[in-house]
Amino acid sequence: MKLNFKELRVFNSLSRTQHSVEDVREMFADAIYASGRGIASLELCRKIYNSIGEEEYNEKEVDMIQAYANLGSPRFIDAINEMVKNAKNDTTSK
Repeated sequence: MKLNFKELRVFNSLSRTQHSVEDVREMFADAIYASGRGIASLELCRKIYNSIGEEEYNEKEVDMIQAYANLGSPRFIDAINEMVKNAKNDTTSK
């Protein structure tokens, strides 16, 4: 599944009427680095940090991404969940 942490669509309010596009690569990679456990977490944070746009992530990585995102703010959790949902829809519609 292709995910893009360089251009994450983040809603600016609960009403979802406005959004911004943010580069969260370094912030999210640092958060995983600080709270993660094991070599898989280390490799995931490096992959996110070094990404240049859309990158392919396997199912295990996506599960880890969602688990780590759930440690963040509600707007970040919502943005990651939305990105994953859209990527899954893109995969199944092809």
